[in-house]
Amino acid sequence: MAKKQIILYVVAALFAVSGIVALPSGNITGGVGCIVIAAVCFLLARKPEKEAAGRQEEPRKTGTPAAASGSRIAETIRTKLVGVTFDDEDGENRQDILRTMTGDEDITVEKYTYNGEPAACIKWGNKVLGNLSAELAKDLARKYPQARYTAEILEISGGGVQMFGCNIELDVLIEEKKSRAAQPAGETIVYIDRSSKKYHSKPTCSGMKNPKSIPLSQAKKKYTACKKCCK
Repeated sequence: MAKKQIILYVVAALFAVSGIVALPSGNITGGVGCIVIAAVCFLLARKPEKEAAGRQEEPRKTGTPAAASGSRIAETIRTKLVGVTFDDEDGENRQDILRTMTGDEDITVEKYTYNGEPAACIKWGNKVLGNLSAELAKDLARKYPQARYTAEILEISGGGVQMFGCNIELDVLIEEKKSRAAQPAGETIVYIDRSSKKYHSKPTCSGMKNPKSIPLSQAKKKYTACKKCCK
């Protein structure tokens, strides 16, 4: 929780107490005024948390080249971790772990299988912070069975009277080396997607979503060249 939020919660509590004390003494105007101010401060403190919740599992970008050689970002998703109130295997509660974090820590994503279904947990060092939702883990495993995931913390939310939470940005990385190695030596690779009848020399051209790489000779059979990037 940000320092500004903590201050607003404290101010809201002080005005609320003042209002409750003032009402029985007959100071109706002062009591109501204090309660109104307390409500405003509370709503202002809650605003960042609501904005973060609205970003959960929001696809933000697709088809962006990855920094790592031979891979690209197929999809980027903002989501909130689940299972943040559970205990880790060593008995430490995840709420206690999140309480000590600032949000600047490096995290990793580990895929595994739970009850025969795809799953993924987010770890800080050897400590598990939580999991991707079951629905999201299954959907990503179905669409990108060979992908690997990276993530970074967007916000450690909650605190005070609320439970701690963790919002992350998840990148789904697809390796392209295997698909290119299968092509004949010297074969030019182009990119296509389902929404277009054109092939492109750049996977980011025209806002393509989930571009697929194929040999130029194959692309020419069904697609026409993009005038923007195929010059």
